[in-house]
Amino acid sequence: RQCVLTYNQDNTLEMWLEIFLVFITLFVLLYRHVTKSFGKWKSLGIPYTKPSFPMGTYNFLSGRHVDEMSAEDHKKYLDQGYFGTFLLGKPVLAINDANFLKHIEVKDFDHFVDRTGEAANKKMFAGGDTDKIWAKQLSGISGDGWKEVRSAFTPIFTSGKMKGMLKFIKHIAGDLNKEMEEKAKQGEEFELKDVYGKFSLDALASSAFGVNAESFTNKDSMFVRYAASVFKQSKLEIAITVAKFIPGVPQLLDTLKVNTFKPAETKFFRDIILQTIKIRKQTKERKNDLVDLMLDCIKEDNVVNDEDEEESDQYEKDMKLNHTRKGKHNLDEISIVATAMVLLVAGYDTTGMTLSFLSYEMSKNPEVQKKLQEEIDQAYEEAGGELPDYNAIQSLPYLDMVIHETLRIHSPVGWNSRNATKDYVLPGTDIVIKKDDMVSWNPKSLHFDPKYWTNPTEFYPEHFSKEEKTNRNPYAFQAFGQGPRACIGMRFALLEAKVAVLSVLRNFSFKEGTKTQEPLVLDADNQLAWVKGGLWARVEPREEGVY
Repeated sequence: RQCVLTYNQDNTLEMWLEIFLVFITLFVLLYRHVTKSFGKWKSLGIPYTKPSFPMGTYNFLSGRHVDEMSAEDHKKYLDQGYFGTFLLGKPVLAINDANFLKHIEVKDFDHFVDRTGEAANKKMFAGGDTDKIWAKQLSGISGDGWKEVRSAFTPIFTSGKMKGMLKFIKHIAGDLNKEMEEKAKQGEEFELKDVYGKFSLDALASSAFGVNAESFTNKDSMFVRYAASVFKQSKLEIAITVAKFIPGVPQLLDTLKVNTFKPAETKFFRDIILQTIKIRKQTKERKNDLVDLMLDCIKEDNVVNDEDEEESDQYEKDMKLNHTRKGKHNLDEISIVATAMVLLVAGYDTTGMTLSFLSYEMSKNPEVQKKLQEEIDQAYEEAGGELPDYNAIQSLPYLDMVIHETLRIHSPVGWNSRNATKDYVLPGTDIVIKKDDMVSWNPKSLHFDPKYWTNPTEFYPEHFSKEEKTNRNPYAFQAFGQGPRACIGMRFALLEAKVAVLSVLRNFSFKEGTKTQEPLVLDADNQLAWVKGGLWARVEPREEGVY
């Protein structure tokens, strides 16, 4: 018995030793896989930030927002046109000069069609059926697939189509005003995004699907609950995303069909969109919302060369995508689901954030608020006391300046990237960006660079006056991106924001609150550039206002 016991103990020890050696071997292989390119920037003589295993330059689990960490490095190398970073083990050339971005985003766009490479996208969205939906949304797809979707859905966002959307947004603005009236009566400060998020979500739900998300009336609205959670990320969710880049993990997730990215939220919105499509097809009912317009677009047989309307400025011209298609689009209902879903959840958060930051800045800059209200009052007067029409809204210069200055200081989307689809020499340098290499930039760095802005640290709407815009490199403004990969929903987002600002500031003034945590620090648990503790203010009714 003693011999048998000794034999079993020896076998157990040997088994654990073998397991230990396997783990050590796997760790060494993973370490080598991640760190094999860590010497690239040094060998090329390019300044770089020191990486560490396994995250590379930025530790996503550090408790700090990656946009803030990235902005610090961009500021450190402000006098350099570029510097080296690492995303996990992948070398990324960080761009610090607007002239380089002009080439990357616009002039030489054919070299940088993709945000990330196709291989990275497959890893990122490996998993089950709901994860695969996110793989088909505009920012996730690449190459000809992206061009197909982009060219199909761009006609939805022409100015003509936006005029038709105004009625949906105008209706929800009435609910927003009622909510503000209640806040004014209470006289207490409130969290701004809690209110503006409701407006943004209801406006998008109405405009996209012709449904009422009941954000203002139903405290238990599933629309609100699920939309609010999509861009929140726990440390576990971040770790799972990072783990997908370990060799073998994506294949395992695909085989097991394990959904890892917000499966409940994704299923909720997928089912709503598919049900909407089904009803529209069965009843032939038209509401001329985004779903109807998307269905129209994928039925078209004609050749599409982006928008058929006039291009009003540099930004619009640069967004133009020359992609010739013959016959029908090779798109299915899941393409509609993916596009509608990302417009809904991304638009909800980014527009709600922008309106919150704008109101926060109005509370801290009463002279700007007063000047904006004077322009708004005049517009209402010329419209007979009603909300101005589409053309009048677009012709209000100071409103446009205030919104863009808000986006300059508080860009909802930070770190941005492109993946080279073929070898490229960075203009004026001997740096060769190889196929599948990545470049990145940080809008906040560009938006605060004194090379481009006369008062970079101040809330100064005159940055977007005709005079200052004429004298500035236009590619220094990156809130929506630039070129064909710029935000496809920009026009809708700006219209939604303008209607909200017109409606609210016509009737109310914002006063500074005491609960905002200052200086503002980004919340690391949010993928977007939102702040810890939220933004707080009070509202007071204006004598000139008409509810």
